Amino acid sequence: MIKNNLKLILKIFVFEWPNLVIYLLFLFLFYFICILYKINLNVIGDLVRYTIIPFFMIIGFQVYQKYVNAKSINKLIREENFEQIHLHGFYGRLYSHALRNFMEHKLTENRNLILSLKRREDYLTLWSHEMKTPLTSLLMIAENNPTVSSEEVSEKLELVNYQLKQLLTFDRLDDFNNDLEFEKVNLSDCIRKIIQQDVSFFLSHEVMPKITVPSVKILTDLKWLSFILEQVIINAVKYSDKNGIVQINFNDDTLTITDHGIGIAKADLPRVFEQGFTGSNGRTHGEATGMGLYMTQKIAKILDVKVEISSTKNVGTIFKFVFDPQKITIK
Repeated sequence: MIKNNLKLILKIFVFEWPNLVIYLLFLFLFYFICILYKINLNVIGDLVRYTIIPFFMIIGFQVYQKYVNAKSINKLIREENFEQIHLHGFYGRLYSHALRNFMEHKLTENRNLILSLKRREDYLTLWSHEMKTPLTSLLMIAENNPTVSSEEVSEKLELVNYQLKQLLTFDRLDDFNNDLEFEKVNLSDCIRKIIQQDVSFFLSHEVMPKITVPSVKILTDLKWLSFILEQVIINAVKYSDKNGIVQINFNDDTLTITDHGIGIAKADLPRVFEQGFTGSNGRTHGEATGMGLYMTQKIAKILDVKVEISSTKNVGTIFKFVFDPQKITIK
């Protein structure tokens, strides 16, 4: 502690060199005048003898004052009390204002980082629960039945795979731009591949897809386009009525995914893209993390795809992906 204080005092003293230079220049000027007017040079010795002590007393007082100010500023910074930091002089006020703004910005960043990490921890906990649910269900079926149908096993494993894919995507979302590879993607093939991968999910919910997509190619990233389309298709199946149909159409520059299920409450519609929002459907039907549509909109924006949604309660939901016409090639 004493060593740090001595270092601080020495540092402040070193920065007083301009005053020493001024003092020496004053003596040199006086010496020059004495030479010019043939004044006895002993006067310079008397001048130094009578001014050197007051000079260093003034310097010492300034060093002490700056030392006290530095200690009080350090204390205020540790206490995060930046509003009380006041430095004297024009440049002191500028520095004080800049320091307050900088530290307040850093504190805001730290609070946001802590909040983000807490939110991330909450989502990881939620996702682990969502992934555990189908596995627990499968285990209970196995315990109560001597045999388990391959359809049930496939359905549960696909659900776990879907949740795991969401989790990995969320984890990479902040570094998303480093994993983009744009190419011409056949939209019809992309959709059919998604449905083929999730066929067990369609069968278990007794929902059929109806695809009316011409042979068009979109300049985009195949992996991330597949991800956002799968999020919406899975939601359409999940909230459809039994024996329902999920219609997937493409017209002009817009891909439309329509279900005829429970729909979304009017009050929930403005918030469906918010991070972590599950709405009334998520609370009543479960298996919702509130992250699918949030990630869909975020990724779609990077892919230059506009996302639109409309819904009527107990009638169904219409989800639209509007592509840039300049990126569409029709065969």
